[in-house]
Amino acid sequence: MDKHFSTIRMTQLALLIAIELIMAVTPLGYIMIPPISATLMHIPVIVGALVMGPKAGAALGTVFGLTSLWKASTQATSPVDLAFSPFVSGKPIQSLIMCMGPRILLGVIAALLFKAFIKTFHGKERISIGLSAVLATICHTVMVLGLLAIFFSEFGMGVMTVVLSLVTVSSACEMLVAAIISVAVCIPLRRSLGQ
Repeated sequence: MDKHFSTIRMTQLALLIAIELIMAVTPLGYIMIPPISATLMHIPVIVGALVMGPKAGAALGTVFGLTSLWKASTQATSPVDLAFSPFVSGKPIQSLIMCMGPRILLGVIAALLFKAFIKTFHGKERISIGLSAVLATICHTVMVLGLLAIFFSEFGMGVMTVVLSLVTVSSACEMLVAAIISVAVCIPLRRSLGQ
């Protein structure tokens, strides 16, 4: 990897982290609607993963997880939100796993899905990026809600709640927005890197 290419990648990663931090401190990142916060924080993670690969995706996912932990610890709107804070949930290890694990894996999964789809669809970027964004968003939602159901059963979130949440308007919007923004942003970014 030449120095110029490496500098571009580091700059892009830094910009995506900055976008995540801006989103986290404004209403853009976490949309606080009880009983749980909807989020758009997954989009920079997916974009970074699709453009720069699983390591960058995991790094961006880590930032997403840390901002989620901070938000749950300082600005929770419901008891479910508090479950994401190891400081107040009463189950610190479970909260940390639930807060960080799915976010880190989101970036890794998005990158791996893209690699698989770009081969399957013979280099068709739009389809590969769109499908990767939608499926990574679904995986993230299932992981978060699944861990919430396992670790915090007192909230009564069983399998049906996880399934029903995937067909809600907010989940559908998260998937659609992820696909549209990822396609719009990733194609020019990938071209700027000569991919």
